[in-house]
Amino acid sequence: MKKTEIRKTLNCYLDACCLNRPFDDQTQDRIRIEAESVIIILKISLTGKIKLIGSDVLKHEISKTPDPVRKSQLLSLSKYISKFYSLNDTIIEFRFAYKLQKSGFGAFDSLHIATAEKSGADIFITTDDKILKLYRRNPELLQIRIENPANIVRELLL
Repeated sequence: MKKTEIRKTLNCYLDACCLNRPFDDQTQDRIRIEAESVIIILKISLTGKIKLIGSDVLKHEISKTPDPVRKSQLLSLSKYISKFYSLNDTIIEFRFAYKLQKSGFGAFDSLHIATAEKSGADIFITTDDKILKLYRRNPELLQIRIENPANIVRELLL
């Protein structure tokens, strides 16, 4: 990209796995790299290069966190999210979440992805291997990309 080009803000939907990653056991290299990547993404969002998107589904998942310390940490990180989308009738009528479930995605994952797509997200960011694997098998099913946070950081910094 030339220096004179204007770069569009990247709209990124973070799922609950991403917000949890910095608080997971950091003894495994992969987890530590993903945790650091999530933190970098949160910091980049403060520059305006990235706009972080969430949803009622994410808020619900955070509210169901049994550990009060972890819940408090997740609520702190969720403050980086600039826009929360409601799980409204449009998303439900969209029936896309149901189609995703039929393709193997879990119920919450399907609602996250459907909301991300309807909200105009460019990328759905997750550390969930099952989601990533299903996406790689059927990328044509979605209008958005699904990526691991480490891949996004690599793209943004190179």
